[in-house]
This record gives sequence, C-alpha cells and structure tokens, in this order.
Amino acid sequence: MATLESIRKRGGVLILIFVGVALLAFVVGDVDLSRLNNRNKIGEIAGEEITFNDFREKLIQNEENAKIVNNLPSLTEEQQTMIRENTWQQLIAEIVMGGEYEKLGIEVTGDELFDMMLGDNMNPMIRQLFTDPATGAMDIDQARATIRQLIEAPDNTPQKIYWLNMEEQIKNSRLQEKYNALLSKGFFITDEQAKENALNSSAGSDISYFVKSYASISDSTIQVSGSEIKEYYNARKNAYRQPESRRIEYVNFTIEPSSEDYTETQNWIKELAEEFAETPTPAEFTDLSSDVKFDASYLGKNEITNIELATFLFSGGKGVFGPYLEDNSFRISRLSDTKMLPDSVRARHILIAPENNDFLRAKSVADSLADLLRKGADFELLARQYSTDQGSSVNGGDLGWFGPKTMVQPFSDTAFFAKPREIKVAITQFGAHIIQVTEQSKPVEKVQIATIQKEIIPSQKTLNKVYNDARTFADGVNTQADFDKKLEEQGLAKRVASVNSGDPEITGMEDSRELVRQSYLTPASGNVIKNSEGNSIFETGNFYTIAVLTAINEAGFTPVEGVAASIKQELIRKKKAEILRKELVEAIQGSESLLSAAQKAGAEVKEAAGITFNSFQIPGAGVEPGVIAAATVLEEAKLSEPIEGNQGVYVIMVNSRTAEEVSPETITNTKAGMQQANMYRVYQASTALTENAEIQDLRYKFY
Repeated sequence: MATLESIRKRGGVLILIFVGVALLAFVVGDVDLSRLNNRNKIGEIAGEEITFNDFREKLIQNEENAKIVNNLPSLTEEQQTMIRENTWQQLIAEIVMGGEYEKLGIEVTGDELFDMMLGDNMNPMIRQLFTDPATGAMDIDQARATIRQLIEAPDNTPQKIYWLNMEEQIKNSRLQEKYNALLSKGFFITDEQAKENALNSSAGSDISYFVKSYASISDSTIQVSGSEIKEYYNARKNAYRQPESRRIEYVNFTIEPSSEDYTETQNWIKELAEEFAETPTPAEFTDLSSDVKFDASYLGKNEITNIELATFLFSGGKGVFGPYLEDNSFRISRLSDTKMLPDSVRARHILIAPENNDFLRAKSVADSLADLLRKGADFELLARQYSTDQGSSVNGGDLGWFGPKTMVQPFSDTAFFAKPREIKVAITQFGAHIIQVTEQSKPVEKVQIATIQKEIIPSQKTLNKVYNDARTFADGVNTQADFDKKLEEQGLAKRVASVNSGDPEITGMEDSRELVRQSYLTPASGNVIKNSEGNSIFETGNFYTIAVLTAINEAGFTPVEGVAASIKQELIRKKKAEILRKELVEAIQGSESLLSAAQKAGAEVKEAAGITFNSFQIPGAGVEPGVIAAATVLEEAKLSEPIEGNQGVYVIMVNSRTAEEVSPETITNTKAGMQQANMYRVYQASTALTENAEIQDLRYKFY
C-alpha cells in the first residue's frame, strides 16, 4: 500500500473520473428491484441492449475503484451520482467510439502502451504523478521502479486495480487522439485560404446606411394562415427536433415557521439570557447552547454589521444584548474579551510541509529552525533553504501585508497576537509555520463576541398543519380535471415545468428528483403523479407538492402546434420585410444619393466605419451579417438594393474602402487560428456519433 499511498499524495485530488467526459450530476432514489423482472433493460446504445445487471456490475467496479484509489471507506451521495453518470458515459464511449475505432482500424498496440507507461514517451498523466511539485523534476528511474511494482502486484489488490484503471484511461485517451488526428486531416487549411481570410480581415469599408424597422409595421396588420405555418414547418422540420421530456403542472404548499414557532424560539433563547450573562466561560457556554459554534475572531467596531450591537459592545455594555432577529434566527450576544490589535500586519514565514502526513516531525523541524532564528540566524536565508512555500521563499518568506481574515485561523491568530520581531510556530493543515511579524498597523480596540443563535424552524405542529392542507387538496384528485377544479375552489396558483429524465431536480425545488422520476413512470398524461408508495404528496425541500402529468413529449419532432407561435412571428417578419423592400425600391428609384432615398423613405442616414468581412456587428445597428456581407462586396459610391436584416430592411452605400498590406506573418497566424477553429469541428464528431447512435436511456426506472 505504500506505493499507492505515495501516488495518492502526488495526485492531490479526488479521482472520480475514469473517462474524459463531462459529468451531469443528478440526485438519485433507491433502486426498485420489483421493476426488474423481465424489464431488466436500463437502456440501449447503438442497437446494443444494456441490462440493469450489466450496468450495475460496471458501476460497482467503478465505485470500488474510487474508494480504493482515494482511500475512502464510503462514497457520498454526490460522489455516487457522479460515478453513475460517468459509468453510463463510459458505456456510450466503449460502444459508440469503440465500434468506430474498430471500423477504422484504430488500435493501441501492446508495445505502444508499454512505451506510454514505462518508455521514453511516458504519458503526461503518469509524469505528473511522479513529478516533484516543489522542483518540477521527475526521477524517471524511481518512477519506472514504482510502476513495475504496480504491474507486478497481485490481482484484485488496490495497487493492481489502480494500475489497470490507469492503463484503461491512457489507452482510451490515445485512441481518441488517433481518431481526432485522422479526422483533422480532412480539415486542412491551405495557404491560399489563409491569405484570403487575412485579406478579408484587413479590408475595411466605411459605409452610410439607413434602415426601415420591422417595428414600423404593426403585427396586427399582417395575416398568417394555418396552411402557411404548416408549409414553413414541413420545409424546415429538422430544425424542430426535441428530446424526450415530460410536462407537469403542480402546486406547492410551503413549509415555513408559523408565528407560534417564532414566539417559541424567542422564548427559548430568552430563558438562556441570565445564565449566559453570568457565565465566566462564554465560549464554552456558546458551544453547548448555540446552533453555531463560538467564533474566536476579534472585530473592530466598523466590522460589526449590526450597528446597535456594535454600540452596545464598545460602550462598556454589561450583560446580554438581545434577543434580536437576524438571518432567520433569534440571537443573544455578549462581550467575551477585548484586546488592542492591529487591522493588518506584514509577516514572513517558513513552511515545513509534513512528509507522509507526519505533522509531529514537521513541528520538530520548525521548532529547531525557530530556535536558530531566536539565536540570530538569517530568516531570509533559512526561508530560501527550507520553506516549501515556493511563492514566498524566493522573497525570503515575506508574505506582504494581510488582514485577519486572509490567512487560515491558526496562522492568522498567531500573526495578529504576536509582538513585532517575535518568532512563533503555528500548525495549520498545510504544515508547521515559523512566523515573524515584521510590521503592523497601529493597534485599535477589538472585541471578541459570544453569540448564541437558534434557527427558527417549523415545529411538528406546523408541519402537520401544512401536510394536512396538502392532504385536503390531494383527496379525490386523480386527474387533471380534478386538479384544475381543486385549484379553482381553493384559489391556488399552479406552476408549470418541463423535465428531462436525467434532471436532478425541478428549478427552485430541492430534493425533487423523485418527482422527476415518477413523472416518467406515470403511464399516461392527464393523471396525478404518485410516488412509489402510491402517495400523490411529494416532499420537495421546503414544500409539499402535488403534481399532474400534462404531456408526454417523445423524442423526435416537436408537433407543429408546439412551434406555431414562433413560426407565425417569423412569417410576420418576412412579410414585413417584403412590404418594406417594395417601399425602399420605390425610394431608391430616381434618387441620386443615399440621403435623398432616406428622405423619401422617412429614415435617418447613419455612418459606420471599418466594416470587414469578419465584423461581428454594425455600430448603431447590431448583429446584421447580411448587411456586413453586402458592405464588403458592394461597389463604392453605389446604392445597394434593399437588404433584409434582423432589425429591418437596409439600404447602404460604401463611401470608401481601405486595405492594409498582409504580411507573411499575418497569414501564418491566420492559418493557425483557422486550424484551431477547425479542431472544434473534429471534436464535434464524437458528439455527432453519439447523437446518431439512437441511445435509449431508461435509468430513471431504477435511479
């Protein structure tokens, strides 16, 4: 285990990602094994059926890997969720991309894998594990020796599991690199293409223009028929693809403290006031009584946000201040201690980081160095020689000026309570620090405050009342008609949400994953959604929620009815553009200048300078690619034809054109930029393959 422990320390972060894919976290429920039977299918990828048992076996392996690699006895719910999603993405990569690699003859040979693991071309992932972060150097012989120990470790040991996982990551990464390299050959940029692009970027046009806005015509004057909407929809049907989703309507019953809960909490804290005022140990009393532990910080008067409390503490206030209400809790506060402390200090330090988590050894080294410094040793020299804080050691350990909240608490307390030039040793999570304050601001009076706070939460009586209100609403509600009738009778407002099977929750509702799952398990729209126990009341964070499934949207094309409104607006815009185009054609005819045409059209002439083919927008007009394109090719001093734009219909004239000389260096840089942009298209290939693999994700049946 020593080898693995060494690698863990060098790795530095929780290793939960076994394949380089984006993680989509979602909150999961318990697996309902009664659903398995012969419906054990959890999904389908590129025609290959994935059973629950197949998925679960791989999931358990990945969970065990994560625990072993990170030395964890168990995983948090968030970590489990991440690994579940990662396991699904891992299956997609293996099936979809694995098939593509095989078809194209892409492989990683044994010799090639050995070279990446132990050879001269060692993978950067492995190099990083064995690189000393302090020096940036790597002992290649030591790394190879450690790797051989991992390879030769017995099967099913943590070392062997770790190494096999590492091999899989590196192999998959190499396969993807080869695939990307193959595709990139199809996106080669020639010198002529780069030169043309550079010339387009350097050639600028100064233009004058006027525009007739679509807003000048009222929408109500434009008629769009249902047949026109259908014709437009059919011609562009691929633009209206939709993922599988569910539409729900729901009502929330808010769980919040009652006035009685406020009173009970206030009375509870009042009863502590006398004893709190008299206790000689306010810090201990606070830790035993308060929802929030004692804060040992010392604050100046201006650092206390509650002005009345600050006045009380700095005017010799005796006893207890409060009760007072702040951040949904009742509080009482009293003075714990007073000191004269600086607002900021300048200090230097020497950090001795623990090796193998041996803090006692680090403190022993720090104490020895501190003794040397007290006897007159050179602080800057020792800092450069011994400090593992590379950022400050080059400056002799100097950290500059900092405030009391800048550093971690033990370091900050030591620095702010120390006398100038005094040598002190402090222990933090980073190791042992030898600290010396070199300068400090003028000390001012600061106070340490003991505060007991009690959060105001709903009592069981309040919870019962809210639940009964939800129960009264839910009784007899089985269909959408029942739901709508109850809403009207009780004068309640419904909410609407569209959810996907993998959504962790509904926006604004914590712990609502189960409601999302059950919306997919509800067999037909128009029915109230019920949980696995047949109850229609869901507890979603601070709400009791009753919901009805109103629509099941299968993956495919959005029905024309679902996009009719947006299509109608687009057709209205197009009809307006045709009307305005005809008006502007008449305005242009017989006009000798842009100004005269604009006057006929009742429009104002505007100017825009330096428009190039690669311009993103036109000053004063916005994003208008059609107008920009016309400006780069239109003959100078000639009126354009009307140009349909995003905001209206334009007429432009190019006043002058400038073209800077394009240097070979500019062409080279342009080519590099174009090739980099094309790489994005290469990376899109994997996404396109996944989208075309007809993936059926049924994980919501189990999680």
